[in-house]
Amino acid sequence: MRQKAAINQLLETAFPGANPENGTSGPTAISPTTLLETFVPGYGPIHKFLLYSFGFDVTVLVTFGVVCWLSARIFRSTWGIVHSLVSANYMAEITVSSTDEIHGHLIAFLAHQYKINSSRRLMAETPSKSAWELDSEETETPETTVDAEGNIKWLNFSNQEAKSQPRFTPAIGSHNFWHKGTYFQLRRKEVAMFDELGGGAAAFKDKELLTLSCFGRTTEPIKKLIQHAKAHYHLGHNAKTVIKRPAPKDMRRFGGRGSWVKIAERPCRPMKTVVLDEERKLDVLSDINEYLNPATARWYANRGIPYRRGYLFYGPPGTGKTSLTFALAGVFGLDIHVVSLLEPTLTEEELGMLFTNLPARCIVLLEDIDTAGLIREPSDSDEKNAPAEGEQGSTDFNVANLTKALKKANQLSEEEKKKGISLSGLLNIIDGVASHEGRVLVMTTNHPEKLDDALIRPGRVDHQVAFSNATQTQIKELFERMYSNDLPRTKLILSSPQSSTKALPTIVEDEKKPLSNGLAISNGKAYTLTPPDTPITATSVTPEENGKMVTNGHAKTSIEKPTTQADISESELHEIAQKFAHQIPNDMFSPAEIQGFLLKRKKDPRRALEEVGVWVEGMVDVKRKGGKLVSVQ
Repeated sequence: MRQKAAINQLLETAFPGANPENGTSGPTAISPTTLLETFVPGYGPIHKFLLYSFGFDVTVLVTFGVVCWLSARIFRSTWGIVHSLVSANYMAEITVSSTDEIHGHLIAFLAHQYKINSSRRLMAETPSKSAWELDSEETETPETTVDAEGNIKWLNFSNQEAKSQPRFTPAIGSHNFWHKGTYFQLRRKEVAMFDELGGGAAAFKDKELLTLSCFGRTTEPIKKLIQHAKAHYHLGHNAKTVIKRPAPKDMRRFGGRGSWVKIAERPCRPMKTVVLDEERKLDVLSDINEYLNPATARWYANRGIPYRRGYLFYGPPGTGKTSLTFALAGVFGLDIHVVSLLEPTLTEEELGMLFTNLPARCIVLLEDIDTAGLIREPSDSDEKNAPAEGEQGSTDFNVANLTKALKKANQLSEEEKKKGISLSGLLNIIDGVASHEGRVLVMTTNHPEKLDDALIRPGRVDHQVAFSNATQTQIKELFERMYSNDLPRTKLILSSPQSSTKALPTIVEDEKKPLSNGLAISNGKAYTLTPPDTPITATSVTPEENGKMVTNGHAKTSIEKPTTQADISESELHEIAQKFAHQIPNDMFSPAEIQGFLLKRKKDPRRALEEVGVWVEGMVDVKRKGGKLVSVQ
């Protein structure tokens, strides 16, 4: 009886409107059990079985679960409404597309942030690094193999890929982070983009959208974050030269700064390593420095002169034309945009778009312009001046017809002409009405006599620099630079642009007047102008930090110290360099040929002096015979 009374009391608590003894309920009472039996078939027998067998009312648990689910739904809906109101009225956001270079700046900055801060949702990427970047990493130590006696034999980099550290970036989705006291929300999303490939073909490609948002009614914090990311991306840029080339055809069709892609990043080349007459170096440096001065742009505009500058570097192969271009880019902190006019997919319209999307100040390099196949198309007057067919004899008539037939056979069709770059198209792009201003155009050639006169006229080429084979003075400088004492290993470090940027010399006509002999007058005093050094920020790494290797069971430093150079004093090196230069004729060998000879003997200057006579005889014999392969190296 007590058990039955307890069950009845429990039923009355669960279903207050029900009468457990007669199974009736009030006319207005609707129990949860009735509702559950209506929507869940078979719920009644299960409920009675659990209630009478174990004394457990499952209706209470089900009711609690339904209440929690409804509460979650209501909370989510309420949160969505509140979030929408806050986002629309009290949050600011900026969206960046993956087709813009700012996207890469932000991803690199976030990769650096998430390398320091922990996160549970990341995306791993394999970064591509150059030899210079690997050399600056702490993990870059040379792997070696040893022989039976434990002596070092050969370097081995078989584990180089295994030691390469991946880059971690935020995964696709939403992320939150703090930066300088501001709370930011990051959303990465991929969207499908319909891309028409031309010729009736099309494809869907994924494009990523990166959205940054923060609390407030202004976007200033986000703008500062993006500017900080750009500054972080370009840290140490004053010690590097960036080389860019046109993007693939399917990317450059959309225009913008994404039309150019970075293909290499190299340490700045010091100007003193360029084998060229000092006066010519100073002449080019002063001319470019004056041209890049912001006041020069206003001077050009006030006089209606297009603000453009073109240079032609001409001379034999291996004389330093491209080297001077790289050194100039390092001195003035400019990126190099390399364009190949022989690329089959490059059209005149795309080349014009590439020039339009150049940065405000940069160097555009057109190498070997004489091999670009720029041919002036015959005009109507040339065709009218051609002799008529009936004015010649039978023999001449046949020869003329044969020549005309061969000419027509070799001519490209109109469709094929549209795929290449014509001379008139290049001229319009260089100095046409819609041509880009502010850039420094550098054209190099080994055969200036092959260039069209219209291409190198003033206004398109404003400064011509002649390069020649090495003189004995230049050979001596090249020898001394090759065998000078090595500095400790340097590592490029990231530093703020404000503290590491070195002021470039600015030559103002009112204060400094350069003379033809390399002198300048300032405040009535004459002094010698010297080419500015390439700005670089570096820190020395001691041999202990450069990694260790095991030899005979003992750890030794992995730096291989030159033994022969340490025995040579500076005065002796000058004497050897003088003797070496006297054995090489003037203006016969290019600096590249001499440097190639010295590189094979880069640690033994005495050996280079002993073997240079045999090398000169062999090279002179090869040049006299017109050969290309040398037997003496």
